[in-house]
Amino acid sequence: MTNTSIHPSVRQRVFRLLPVFVPAFFICLALSGCATKVRVNMLQPAAYHQASLTKAVAVVPFGGPDGTGFAAEIEGVLASINIDDRPYFSLVDRQSLNRIISEQKFSQSGLVDPNTAAKLGRMVGAQGIYTGTVTASDVKEQRYREQRRECIEREAKKKDAGFFDVPKCLKYRNYNVNCLKRDVTFAVTPKLIDVSTGRVLYSRNLGGSTSSSGCSDGAQPKGGDELLEQVKGTARAQFRKDVAPFYVTVEIALMDMTDGIATAEPKDALKRGVEYAGRGRLDAACEIWGAARIQAPTSPALLYNLGVCAESRGDADAALSLYRQADKLLGKPDDDITAALNRVSAVIKNRMKLQQQLHPQG
Repeated sequence: MTNTSIHPSVRQRVFRLLPVFVPAFFICLALSGCATKVRVNMLQPAAYHQASLTKAVAVVPFGGPDGTGFAAEIEGVLASINIDDRPYFSLVDRQSLNRIISEQKFSQSGLVDPNTAAKLGRMVGAQGIYTGTVTASDVKEQRYREQRRECIEREAKKKDAGFFDVPKCLKYRNYNVNCLKRDVTFAVTPKLIDVSTGRVLYSRNLGGSTSSSGCSDGAQPKGGDELLEQVKGTARAQFRKDVAPFYVTVEIALMDMTDGIATAEPKDALKRGVEYAGRGRLDAACEIWGAARIQAPTSPALLYNLGVCAESRGDADAALSLYRQADKLLGKPDDDITAALNRVSAVIKNRMKLQQQLHPQG
């Protein structure tokens, strides 16, 4: 007899995964081979408009645990923002800021006060001052035990048994293992103070929590510093989208249906264009579809794909017109067209706000 753990063997895992992959494969085939998709980068307006318009800023030390350190991270986020290869914010020099704080004997706790922050901002020539408070920065550990079960005796393997046949277990043993769970919480409230009025232009609670567990017989939990950095990263990413325009990458499905195409040449052009787009050559695909549209002006797929072309080059009005034509010609609801109409309508709605954020003097 052989002592063997009952943890799944490699061959058992293979058979367990096959039922997942096989149906997915056939579902993909049923859906026209899974539609080809292209990735389009889109510039979105900042979530907090007034904060995005305040370009000349300074960052003072935050209150709370490691507030000074996180304020430096916020300053780093602001300094790293570039739109069209140009810095989006103008930051007051850190040495000059520290010198004035020292000369004027501003206390760190006082800098959290909007009036004090505004006074400092006027002295350094900033339009806005970022201050704030770290309200939580905790790493907690909890030790516990988990029960395991292993097979310590199996019946003999039969001579005619197949490769995937596992002998029946005759006897089990229960035992406990030591485990550790780490819980991390980080919360910060950054604020942007308008220097000229002392008004709070931006204030939001950022952060979150995460955890990691592990036992002595497996992977160990992530370290507290690693988990804390992970949650801080979430807060920094939230802040980044709040205060300045940001890019998102959208996956857009292309159409390959031949409805409305009567002859072989434009059908072939539609197919070739999709192949080009699938290999990262959307520029060539758009040329092919544009020529094919002359021969097949009532093709929903050609119109829709040309809408994707217009959207990719930032022409939202042309994209909306093409998507609407495709929708009308198709004559029935289509998820891709509906998503496209909603997406482009949102771009047009936010266009003025984005223009103001990029060119506030325009």
